[in-house]
Amino acid sequence: MWYNLRPILLRETNVNKGKLILLNPPGDKLYVRDYYCSFSSKADYCWPPQDLLYLSGILDEDFKVEVIDAIIEKKSPEDVLSALSDDSVRGVIFTTGTATLKSDLQLMERFKRDHDIPVIASAGIMPFIGQELLDSYPFIDGILLDFTEKDIAAYFKGERSKPLRGMVYRGEGGEIASDVKASRDYSVPVPRHDLFPLGKYRIPLAKRHPFAEVVTSLGCPYSCAFCTAGAYGYRTRDVEGVVEELKMLSGMGVKELLFQDPTFTINTERVKAICRGITDNGLDFTWSCNGDIKALDEEKIKHMRAAGCHTISVGIESGSDEILKKYSKPITVESIKAGVALMNRYRIRVLGYFIVGLPGDDRESILKTIDLARRLNLDYASFAIATPDIGTRLRAEALEQGWISSDDNVFDSTDFPILETDQLSREEVWALRKAAVRKFYLRPSYLMKKVGQLRSWRDIRSAASNALSLFRKS
Repeated sequence: MWYNLRPILLRETNVNKGKLILLNPPGDKLYVRDYYCSFSSKADYCWPPQDLLYLSGILDEDFKVEVIDAIIEKKSPEDVLSALSDDSVRGVIFTTGTATLKSDLQLMERFKRDHDIPVIASAGIMPFIGQELLDSYPFIDGILLDFTEKDIAAYFKGERSKPLRGMVYRGEGGEIASDVKASRDYSVPVPRHDLFPLGKYRIPLAKRHPFAEVVTSLGCPYSCAFCTAGAYGYRTRDVEGVVEELKMLSGMGVKELLFQDPTFTINTERVKAICRGITDNGLDFTWSCNGDIKALDEEKIKHMRAAGCHTISVGIESGSDEILKKYSKPITVESIKAGVALMNRYRIRVLGYFIVGLPGDDRESILKTIDLARRLNLDYASFAIATPDIGTRLRAEALEQGWISSDDNVFDSTDFPILETDQLSREEVWALRKAAVRKFYLRPSYLMKKVGQLRSWRDIRSAASNALSLFRKS
């Protein structure tokens, strides 16, 4: 095996305790359930669900934890139901999201027909629809509102006489909900990365393999109208716990990291402290992260580059200042250009996230967005369809304008649009999104640049696989 499990196995004192299953349910596509959003992979990439990852550490002390990632392991619903039917299973926590909510609930309903075992749902949408799910689906026993709270272990140990933090669940006398506000800072036990099929996860940004996902903060201090992360506020994890996790991953042989915070680059001192944790401990990582144009500066980028950062993914969203302002994105086209140029100067690759079809977008503004993506010196561009995510102001606007109904809660930002506005039909938005992909990736200059970056047969295989998957959708 490519990793060393010894540091982890020394902790495994729970083999005789009840088994809990952390489930990433199956799907008919390569779905990424990324807590705040869920979508089908635009290319050939997939990483572990962050809620299940960090629950594995929280539950490990009291239970034997088993992970079933049916997406990356290509398990069918029947495979999963068979695995869950093991008599030693004492409970199931499944992750879900708007792209797969219907099929995930159907699977859990099938399971509960024959098993009287607690089933808990987890997703970033749960604070907004969790109570509704409990009311509508009696086979769901509880809703996890915060995957960093340790009371989830108390629930499975039967300690339910008082409200539990981070949960809404069914009690004998009805629903019991905690109204305790989450603290700004949090700490979690080191996750059981070894329980996940790390060798199977893949991202096109990675320079080395295998890679692991690490989360150092939750939520976002900004309030962009199309994103759910801002609805949670911004919470930070203790840096010592982050560094402990990085040391463990290094001991396992992990070489590549994805810092999957919604906004890793927000706080300069935190970024510097994490980077020092890598360099001062001699940890050999290359890594990528989500950043934000507004918070990037030269001092921060210097520390990130020195600690192994090679790629920053930033939300650009639109080439129209009017659209950016309407949806509370705190940047302008000029600040976008300056931020990308700064990353280019330090030889950090840039992935730009764009949204096509926001209300107010018309053909001209989307063409401006495509033109901006082509003119910026980006290494990658991700063009998502505007979706009225549960918990966002965009959804409230869409409901108010009659663009969707309250029953429209299953959608995928990489699939055919759900929104149709006065400016553009769904078919027009879809055609423009496909045109954006082709116009960005099929430029001769871009193709020559990417071919020049190939260094190994693994690079060639990865590039070919991602290209085929990307253009199959476009």
